[in-house]
Amino acid sequence: MNKNKEFELRYAVRPFKRENKKIEEDLNNKIKKNLKLLENIPNRLPIMTYYEEILGSSSRIDELKKAKENGKKIVGVFCNFVPEELLYAAGLVPIRLCAGSYDTIYPAEEILPRDICQLIKSSVGFKLLGLSYFELCDLVIIPTTCDGKKKLGEMLNSFVPVLLLELPNRKNLQRAKDFWINEVKTLKKKLEKFARVKITRQGLKHAIQTLQKRQAVFRKFYELRKNNQGLNGRDTFLVIQAAFYDEVSRWIEKTQTLCDQLVSNKKSQESRIRLLLTGAPIIWPNYKLLNIIEESGAIIVADELCSGTRMLYDPVGVDEWTEKAMITGIAYRYLLPSTCPCFTESNDRMDRILDLLNEFNVEGVIYHSLRLCQLYDIEFYRVKQVLKDKDIPLLNIHTDYSLEDTEQIKTRIEAFLEMIRAKR
Repeated sequence: MNKNKEFELRYAVRPFKRENKKIEEDLNNKIKKNLKLLENIPNRLPIMTYYEEILGSSSRIDELKKAKENGKKIVGVFCNFVPEELLYAAGLVPIRLCAGSYDTIYPAEEILPRDICQLIKSSVGFKLLGLSYFELCDLVIIPTTCDGKKKLGEMLNSFVPVLLLELPNRKNLQRAKDFWINEVKTLKKKLEKFARVKITRQGLKHAIQTLQKRQAVFRKFYELRKNNQGLNGRDTFLVIQAAFYDEVSRWIEKTQTLCDQLVSNKKSQESRIRLLLTGAPIIWPNYKLLNIIEESGAIIVADELCSGTRMLYDPVGVDEWTEKAMITGIAYRYLLPSTCPCFTESNDRMDRILDLLNEFNVEGVIYHSLRLCQLYDIEFYRVKQVLKDKDIPLLNIHTDYSLEDTEQIKTRIEAFLEMIRAKR
């Protein structure tokens, strides 16, 4: 019995053959609408069409299908804790699976409760429908960042092998660091068994150096944003999230070209209100909040999202190229800089937000609360108190993947921006 049939019997879920085509059409129409909005941005650089193609077409999926025919294995990952260096060193291709489509939620609601994060439901829906990158994965790796992700692992395991990465609750304790290093070592062994290869010291060094180049290019891009030479927030997220899927060397090359073009770009956006976006992840094509903010006359100059800057900013630090030092460097890179609210302490997240306010000359903060994402909902109060002490305007947008509240959000954001203009 195949995995899909086994899943249908286990969860008493019907196959979505008739609805599949309609849902896929709706999803593609929403992607086209998003791309149209992006195309209308004034003074947009032509190179942005590359990032649009990665996120908005099937070109990368077609490439990966050919790669699979030639023996490559695709590994789907969730969140920012999965060490990509190990995957590349094992000859595997990592693809981030966090989903941002409202259209794929409906099928998942037949087997998932109503009151659960829409990122989880959207992801399960993609798998039930057999859409996008989900059908390509030979293995899925899920960090235990929340209860929803833990149970997501159990469900997806009915389709495809799943590995769970256990996270410590407190990252700064030595025993927590030791635990995480051992977890990374265990993952290395499991990947070697899965890929039927030995991850060599040279292979690991090459993978680390390749991703260090990606981080170096991204940091250059980051500095250009800081100096008013960066793109608008929507295109910035497009650049970052294209790295979820694209071949890493090509992304590095294209983003280096983008940086070169930004250096010579004289178009200033200084008159627009400069905002920082923090809170729950925003995943393509759910750019509802990004579109409303920037079409209302503001610009997102910085973010503190796991689906944004946090993914690409930090490189692996290695003192020497021994296997032990590289594994330790990899483990620390994915644990210590993380400001995910899954940890029991969040002082470093507050510090990070305050640093971004100063670095990017931010005038206001928008906090994205994804409905039923308890971790970020709980953290809002702490962020509110910290920003209140600094007299920084803050707006909490509590929303989901649907478009029903678009006008309501637009009204609130316009009033927020008017308040900031009055303070200027």
